[in-house]
Amino acid sequence: MKRSSEETLQAKACSNNYGWVVMALLWGLNLVIPIASISIGVMLPTMTEDLDISPVQAGMLGGAQFLGSALVALPASIWLSRFNPKMVIFAATFLSSFALFLQGWASTFTILLAARLLFIIIATSRMQAEVLLIHQWFTPRQIAVVISISVGVMVSGQMMAVGLTPHLMNLLSGWRNVYFTLGVLMLVGSFLWVVVGRVRVQVVQSPSRESDLSDARSPISVLRRYKFLWVLAVAPSGAALAFSSVMTFWPTHAMETLHLSLTEVGALMILFPLGGIAAAFLAGPLSNLLRRRKPFLWLAGILLPPIYVALFTTHLPALAGILLLVAGWNAQVWVPIIRTIPFDLRLAPRETAVATGLSMTILPIVGAMGAPLVGAIQQLSGSLQIGLLSIVAFPLTLLIGGLLIPETYPYHTAQASETGDDITSGTP
Repeated sequence: MKRSSEETLQAKACSNNYGWVVMALLWGLNLVIPIASISIGVMLPTMTEDLDISPVQAGMLGGAQFLGSALVALPASIWLSRFNPKMVIFAATFLSSFALFLQGWASTFTILLAARLLFIIIATSRMQAEVLLIHQWFTPRQIAVVISISVGVMVSGQMMAVGLTPHLMNLLSGWRNVYFTLGVLMLVGSFLWVVVGRVRVQVVQSPSRESDLSDARSPISVLRRYKFLWVLAVAPSGAALAFSSVMTFWPTHAMETLHLSLTEVGALMILFPLGGIAAAFLAGPLSNLLRRRKPFLWLAGILLPPIYVALFTTHLPALAGILLLVAGWNAQVWVPIIRTIPFDLRLAPRETAVATGLSMTILPIVGAMGAPLVGAIQQLSGSLQIGLLSIVAFPLTLLIGGLLIPETYPYHTAQASETGDDITSGTP
């Protein structure tokens, strides 16, 4: 009787588009992740005074966000994709709260770094569950829009991190209490997820030329069949390196060169994720409208280097604000596209998770190098500006990758199937 009631409830949920409710709560939980991770750049000056943090150590704290993702993204996409995504998300959210409490309690740099790395690892381990839920609840035509909303929410969390954190630190009497508060939010959210979260039992799979064999082989085999997925995973790595450097060190650089207070820098820094929010929410719909994916990669690769050069050399706060807004757009516009392309291929759900996991592995490995590289060059040269200028060319990887991968928008995928073209070859 209990099982029958549960199945009836889930069937009713499906008929009422309950997937949007599931994703809305998940997106709410996702807000805490960037607030906790990206706020390191704003908290860093105060942390440095409290824990006597060196420039290299500051870079390590910034790089931990990417290193943690690189360690677990692919293994989690292979192994955790076998389990109920609802339970994976609950466990990860519950454990994340304790990692946040540990960061607030940290009495040394080593404890803070370990707790921060643990938080990122746990948060990343649940991302493949979101991929499975998207597969279950949404049609192929909806996916680009759903992913744009998902990325837009994450970037909104980045804006809240840089804009609200200075005020939260003042309101809550320090950076430690900010972490404690975020930990409470995650703890409450984990139990709310138990009540609201749902897994769609009966899923109508999209037709796929691979569907007949998908259950008989390991999901990691998708990386052999679609070799251009490796290029896709590498393409945004340089942009991620530059992004981590900006988020970690630009607030400090702005305080030194623009002669602004921490609160003023936080208010100005909001423009960086604000541009990213607009890009994240619009990239999927615009890509569907244009019936193209590739231009959103290579165009950002062309524009980001000169934008960063101007941002790191200007002494005008107003110009810096404009540059932050434009840089934010180009630093995020490709993210929904990267995440949508594996769905374009109509893979089995676990294969899509693996393709996404590969991107979330290679991208952070390079991204993690950004903040330590800038910190090391600053320590050697005595100039943070020189450190920041050393990373401006890295986003060109978007240009190279965007030109090398094939166009995967469903219209072109269908054409390739009809004409016999091989989309796995990796040619434009």
